[in-house]
Formats: sequence, C-alpha cells, structure tokens
Amino acid sequence: MNKEEKLIHEIKQKLDNGKISEATLTTDDRVIGRITDGLYRQPASALRELITNAYDADATNVHVETDWPRFSRISVRDDGNGMTIESLASLINHIGGSLKRIRAGIEKGVVNENDPSLSPGGRRLIGKIGIGLFSVAQFTRHFQIITKARGASHRLVAEVTLKTYSEDDLAAQSNQEESNHETGTVRIRSYPAENKKEHGTEIIRV
Repeated sequence: MNKEEKLIHEIKQKLDNGKISEATLTTDDRVIGRITDGLYRQPASALRELITNAYDADATNVHVETDWPRFSRISVRDDGNGMTIESLASLINHIGGSLKRIRAGIEKGVVNENDPSLSPGGRRLIGKIGIGLFSVAQFTRHFQIITKARGASHRLVAEVTLKTYSEDDLAAQSNQEESNHETGTVRIRSYPAENKKEHGTEIIRV
C-alpha cells in the first residue's frame, strides 16, 4: 500500500475507538510556486478560496465568523457534501493535486459521477488547482478541519499544523527537483455522528 492507502486503512481501523491517526502533510511542487507568488497575501483572498470550496461541495449555506480586523478567531462552516475518508486522505497527501475535473475524483465522491467538471450535485466547478487548504495559512499555522460526508456515520476531525517558512525557504523549495514537499503534520480522530443526516465541513483556527 502507498502512503495514502495506508492512511485510509488506519483511519477506518480506528473509526470506533477514537484513536488518533498521524500523517505528514504533503504538497505538490507547483503549490510552493503559487505561494511564493503571493496568492494569499490578503485575508479576503483566503476567505474567498474557502467559500469557493464550499460552493464546489454543493453547499447552500456558508457561515463565516471572525473578529475582524485582527483575525485571531476564524471559522468557516458549510453544509456541503463533506469529505469522505478517501478524499481527506487524498487532500493530506496531495495538496495541489486536485481531484476536481478528473476521473479519480468520481471514486472519492468529489465530482459528479457522469461529468468530472461538475460537482456531485451538478454545479459547474469553480476551483481548479486544489490549494485551498493553504489559504488558511494567511491567518494561522494551526487549525482544524471538521468534516462529515453525506450519509457517513462518523465525523472526522483533522488537526493541522503547518511548518513555518520564510519566503526564501519557499522559493528554495520551488527550485528543488522533488515533486512533493513535507509542509506540516496532521492528527486525525473520528467521532460517531449524533445526527447522521447532517453533513458539511468547518475550518477553525485553534
């Protein structure tokens, strides 16, 4: 099994005991390049990216809470399709390797089963390159992803800690020959869902 398959297997094995699964956040090289270009220098750009992700997940409601202008507290919560174990594991191992618009996204429930250019509910997708998670780095290096897929019996909580890099560090990484870079750590725990009909994703600064 590769790293992604091992993580999926481990999370499933621990669904009912609440134990933590740990993983390394892996980022595709083109993401490093986009970050050094200053893609997320403004908080508004980061919020827009998270709202776009919610739209692409068929959300009808998105709640954004901050203590503007400090942004020491932030929460973005939607009622979209949520992430399956498989799509969360893919996100962790391939930031920048978006599942949108490709056939692999069908298997993980990210895109429409008949047309990968559409959301599962049939919306024309907005997001393209799969780097929305890094938008949160505009506010914090430590945050939680709380998600429950439509119809799932468990809620997944992923606690993400991003490494701290200077722009020189990021520029150096973008010039390396490696295609993937370790950019943080993730601790994943599952909880039984009290309401199985609810679904969606919340990003919280912690």
